[in-house]
Amino acid sequence: LYLNLSKCEFHLDKIQFLGYVISARGIQMDEGKVKAVRNWPVPESIKELQRFLGFANFYRRFIQGYSQITAPLTTLLRGKARTLRWIPEAQEAFDELRQRFCLAPVLRHPDPRRPFVVEVVAFSTGVGAALSQLSGNPPQLHTCAYFSHKLSAAEQNYDIGNCELLAIKMALDEWRHWLEGAEHPFTVITDHKNLQYLREARRLNPRQARWALFFTRFQFHVTYRAGALNGKADALSRVFGPEEPSDPDPILPPTLNMGPIVWDVD
Repeated sequence: LYLNLSKCEFHLDKIQFLGYVISARGIQMDEGKVKAVRNWPVPESIKELQRFLGFANFYRRFIQGYSQITAPLTTLLRGKARTLRWIPEAQEAFDELRQRFCLAPVLRHPDPRRPFVVEVVAFSTGVGAALSQLSGNPPQLHTCAYFSHKLSAAEQNYDIGNCELLAIKMALDEWRHWLEGAEHPFTVITDHKNLQYLREARRLNPRQARWALFFTRFQFHVTYRAGALNGKADALSRVFGPEEPSDPDPILPPTLNMGPIVWDVD
């Protein structure tokens, strides 16, 4: 390995690397990239919109609810559209995304010696999650990463319980390099009470059974917290989705009544 000394820097407490600024505090977006998004002109063609979304997608880990914010923009790219039909919803999404870039947080470096917390939320059009850890004095939850996913047409048919379960599955898969084999069992926080019985369920449909098998790779427990208190993740649904049902449909019942089966024996 050969290094060009004139291109090397040593003993720095902050460096710029591939569009990021990395320091002891954590990782954040390069201010030059933030300025570029802040001054980005309104797209006037399909190609210009694709170019903007391609640039923004590189930093989606910093943007809470990225897939929900960009949904009105990605909808314009469906099918074989050759001309851009810029609608008010697209302008609102464009402005919101540029604002989120300016307010993007510093994401803390994950510390494998500390327990993780995964906060999840689901609503009619998407799921979201936040990966956090306790640090500081007094201890506070600090975000390490955000994740969001826009539901497909088939996934939008799931009830709220199955959507919450999907959110857990996708979040654990996204951060499996930190969570699988973690030194400490981690906590999953959800606003769907029935998911507390996830490990006790005995009757699952094929999809839930596959997910349950996937969950066996991780050591975690599920904790309920009301949606109004589930700040980081639930903010996605408050801004970009309808309110959660006041009485969500059960997914994994705490009790199950079994009836006898009788047949004749010759």
